Amino acid sequence: MIEKIDVRHMRVLLHLVREKNVSRVAERLEISQQAVSNYLKRMREVFPNELFLRQSAGLQPTDYAYDLAAKFEKIVEEIDGIFNSFPFDPATSEYAFRVIANEYAQLSIIPSLSLLMRERAPGVKLEVIDFNPDQHVKTLAQGEADLVIGFSDYVDPGLVRNRLRSDHYCCVARQGSLLPRQIQVLADVSLHPHVDFASGVGNLGSRVDDFLSAQEVSRTVIATLPCYTSLQAFMHVNDTVAFVPSAIAATGGFQVIDIDMSSLNFNVVVGWHRRASGSASRDWLVQVIAELHAPR
Repeated sequence: MIEKIDVRHMRVLLHLVREKNVSRVAERLEISQQAVSNYLKRMREVFPNELFLRQSAGLQPTDYAYDLAAKFEKIVEEIDGIFNSFPFDPATSEYAFRVIANEYAQLSIIPSLSLLMRERAPGVKLEVIDFNPDQHVKTLAQGEADLVIGFSDYVDPGLVRNRLRSDHYCCVARQGSLLPRQIQVLADVSLHPHVDFASGVGNLGSRVDDFLSAQEVSRTVIATLPCYTSLQAFMHVNDTVAFVPSAIAATGGFQVIDIDMSSLNFNVVVGWHRRASGSASRDWLVQVIAELHAPR
């Protein structure tokens, strides 16, 4: 009977165990819900024990399904490894790496990463794709990107993830502004105009709001920008303060105001899909990124 089960059945079961929802699995695998149901029906015919229990919130995997998934995952990784085990020579390669990166990573990580990659592998190319919280897993799963770099809050926890760095927010003003002299403690920021950023996957602005509320610090926001990239141009003609990650402040054009905000921190991670486990080129890129963030 086991010959009736192939790798497609295994992938469906693995996704069902993770997602516990037929429609989400169908969307992830880009097949119909009926196809998912057919795969599940075949597995129910083959295996002697119940795999899932239907509940109002979706499917609840049984212990037997979890055990089966653990075995299937090893098999699927072995099969995927057949296609990922080709050698990679950075000195001669002309491989085009595709990296999904949020704005933070594009500004503070990608430039140095590109420089180090060209030093180690002069023929490789780097293509950067904007981070999309709803699409990055699918893009990686389909082999359309090698890695994702972004905030741990938004990079899917189902991916293989390594922490790259911890960072924290700080308060900045433009170069030449007199505001840093007028702000001695956090409460002083209430006396000056602010520029804010739209909350979302590129900015953890809600954390700033929560932090300031906890400190009972108010602020007068005169403008809300969609991204960090436009902040320098905005501050060039507007004498304001803003809260940005310290790595963004270090990109230039800003004065960091000397108030302690180290408790307002977050993690940045690099992630990849399990289908890429064993890829020599991906392993090399992860190693280069790790070296870039190694303590000096």
